[in-house]
Amino acid sequence: MRQRLLQVLLCLGTIPALASRVDAQVDEALITKRWKTDNFWAETYDRPYVTARGEIEGSDEHFMMFHWISQGRIKFDRADLHPPVWLGYRADTVSINSDRELLDHPFADVALGAGVQLGSIGSGWMMAAGAGVGTANDGRWDNPHAVYGTATLDFARTVASEPTWHVGLTYDGNRSVLEAVPLPYFQVETAPDPSLTLLLGFPKAEIVWRPWGPLTLSAEWQLATQASARVDVDLGAGFTTFAAVLRRIDGFHLRDQERTRLFWEVHTVEVGARWVTSWLDVGLSVGTTFGQRYFEGPDVLDRTRGDSIDRLPFIALTLPGASWAPPLSAGLHR
Repeated sequence: MRQRLLQVLLCLGTIPALASRVDAQVDEALITKRWKTDNFWAETYDRPYVTARGEIEGSDEHFMMFHWISQGRIKFDRADLHPPVWLGYRADTVSINSDRELLDHPFADVALGAGVQLGSIGSGWMMAAGAGVGTANDGRWDNPHAVYGTATLDFARTVASEPTWHVGLTYDGNRSVLEAVPLPYFQVETAPDPSLTLLLGFPKAEIVWRPWGPLTLSAEWQLATQASARVDVDLGAGFTTFAAVLRRIDGFHLRDQERTRLFWEVHTVEVGARWVTSWLDVGLSVGTTFGQRYFEGPDVLDRTRGDSIDRLPFIALTLPGASWAPPLSAGLHR
């Protein structure tokens, strides 16, 4: 147990050391994310939440937000865990009510992609590719500068009872940093024992650890845009309570400006309850935002200082699907 704890702490230590989105499903995650369910046509994640009304700090201008994060992948044979062709999507929408004209309208990052297996290249290695197109706009869907592409070329080695390796090259035209540059990536997914699952690499890492039957600890990191941690306690019959903290940054192109984007940074902390069955996975939570602000620039490394928003209480509905580890009492194995 002491050795396992040391391994986990070392792995957790790599997450913040690397630098701080749920997987976007049109970037490399479209290809690298392992299919986990054989009883559904799609693996999806949805999280709408609405905040109370507050103010922009340093002013008397009011602010209220409705944010819906939706993403997933769709296959054409629900029983196939290794489909030859599949689709992916993301729809990240933010609707703001504010006295500040720059913010008082919807923002949307909507994209659709497709993945395909290209075949074996020997020694257990497979090649796959994906591509997509999207728009990240501030309500002006006719803004040509908001349109972007995504592409991934992946080489994977999957051998039974051994870690799964992914190496490749990925491009995301709405990445918050280095959006114009294809980035190399590498990932290794392994389960040293049934209580521990690790996804280590760049530009993302994830850990799911069950140190004790009812308790599940999860953490995730993704380059420059997202980091999260969650604690789940299994109450039995598929019911859990959870506490979570999340940080994310989303970028949207501003109308009438070629490269300038508005970036929205938000941190949330929440507590809630979740119910998981073989056909339903739903969570309800309450929490508060903190460290919430917006800024402008070509990317997060070249930007204005921006303005901050009050801490705002919120209520959230989450349909995590296969993105969250199921409680043992649900009887599901993913």
